[in-house]
Order: sequence, then C-alpha cells, then structure tokens
Amino acid sequence: HYHFSDIITQNPEIIRLKSLAETVAPSDATVLLQGESGTGKELFAQAIHNASLVSHHPFISINCASIPKDLMEAELFGYENGAFTGARKEGHIGKLELAGEGTLFLDELGNMPYDMQIKLLRVLETKTFERLGGTRRIPFRARVIAATNEDLTQAVSQQRFRADLYYRLNVISLNIPPLRKRPEDISLLSRRLLEQISGSHTRTALTISEDAMTLLLTHDWPGNIRELRNVMQRASIICEGSTIYPGHLPEYIQAYSPKLSSADGEQTGIYHREIARLEKQMIQHALEDNQGNRAAAARILGIHRSLLYKKINEYHLDQI
Repeated sequence: HYHFSDIITQNPEIIRLKSLAETVAPSDATVLLQGESGTGKELFAQAIHNASLVSHHPFISINCASIPKDLMEAELFGYENGAFTGARKEGHIGKLELAGEGTLFLDELGNMPYDMQIKLLRVLETKTFERLGGTRRIPFRARVIAATNEDLTQAVSQQRFRADLYYRLNVISLNIPPLRKRPEDISLLSRRLLEQISGSHTRTALTISEDAMTLLLTHDWPGNIRELRNVMQRASIICEGSTIYPGHLPEYIQAYSPKLSSADGEQTGIYHREIARLEKQMIQHALEDNQGNRAAAARILGIHRSLLYKKINEYHLDQI
C-alpha cells in the first residue's frame, strides 16, 4: 500500500536513505532494513517493491517472530500431500512459491531459527527449493527484502545468526534512525497523522497547541512512529474541539514537564536548553529547506509568521 511519497521527512539521513532506496528499487538487489521497532521498515520495503520493475507481481510478507519454530519450514517452503501428520490433503503452497517473481519480505529476520537460516541461505544461493515431502525442484525468482530490529553484527558475534547469511543479505543496507534522533520530523509527522486520522473519521481538521507540541518534542519515543500514531489517535478521540492540548496526551507524556522531571535548578536548566536546541534545529531546517522563505517555513512548522520572526531573532538565524 505504501509508496515513496508516503515517506515524509525533513531529516537529512532519512532523505539520504529514501534517495538510496529509490535508486536501488528498479534493480533486483537484496535489501536489508535495520532499525528499531516502529521506525517504518515495512513502509520502506513496500515503497521499494512498488517502485521496482516487479511491482505488478506479489509482495509476500512473513514475520519470522510470529511463526512457531516447528511451522516455519512449512510456511516458507510449503508441503506436499501427506508430508507429515496433520498436513492438508491438497498440500500447501509456501511463501517462497507465492512470491513468484515479486518480492519476499522477511520481517523480524533476527528471530529466524538457526537451522532455518541454513536452509534459507541454500535457497538464496541455488535459487531453487523443494516443498516438504516433495522431490521437484522449484525455481525461486523473487527479490528478497529483509528487516530486523536486532543488531545482526552482534547476533553474528554471539553465534545467534549465521555470518554467511548476513553477508548474503547485506547487499544494500538501510539503517533507519529512531524518531528521537530526527526531532525535526516529530512536528511534521504528528500533523500528517492527524490529517489522516481526521480524514478517516470525516471530522474537523485538528491542530496541536504549542504546549502539547513541546511535550511531544521532549518525549524520547521508544515506540517510534508507531507510538506517535497511537498517541495522535488517542488525542483525536479524546479531543472534543479542534485543538489538541497537553491534557489530551497520555499521562506518561504529560508527566515530562520541568516541575515533575527536575530535581533541582540545574536539571530544569538542562530541560529548557534541550527544548531550545530542538526548536532552533527545526526552524533552521525549515528555513534551509525553503531557501529562506519565512512564510513557507512558518506553514511547515505550523506556527504564525510573527512567532517565526520572533524565534529567528531569538536564535540569531537572520542570515538564513
């Protein structure tokens, strides 16, 4: 369902990764997506597929963490009639076969059982496989995109992941940074998510107050964009008006305020300096992305132009 146009960002690293992904999409190169849970790895995977030369073929996804170990082989390879006790009489087509000439997306790859890693490597090297209980060699033509929230280099050193499979998959590597390392995207994404939520519920467009946005910027977002989406959905349900205020946010986000998070004056100072740093960074990026056009920058940031002028003077950004 996702395309590269759905990946919205002002972060230089995400912009670089998006450009690299668009470049490699038409090829058949294997792609390894790494990043914390909720950073948008499947969004990248679908965007790559939809921009590829095989976009009219299937995009088959398999979550390696959600399938029991004893069923993983049957899910991947499929099985013939009578292959094992309890097998369906008509047999079963596996994910490798269903992918055809399209894309096979292996999500949560780090959770794949070690013995299955050996069999997957064999498929990637020979480009063929057999169903369980079968003897016919079936060609494997699909492109492989893998994703993991684990550090696979560490998993290799701990002998939990095969080094040969890691190097076989690590042709094009995209390491997606977590949301806490792209603060300029928090405002952009939260407003876009609200637009989507408002549109799906056919309600008045919602805005976010300055105080609520400040709380969103100070949160470290361990659940990344998935967590932000849930927070925005919750706020839109609770909000009875057209503006989201701090009281509409979850309590664990509201609790992060100078009074509650600071044990002394020094910590309070750190809090305010961090807020100022994030605010300056967002304004600076907005101005640079719009070649100094302050009206356009104000629209992107979602603030009044007069407030932007005030902040520009405050942070000495007049030269941009």
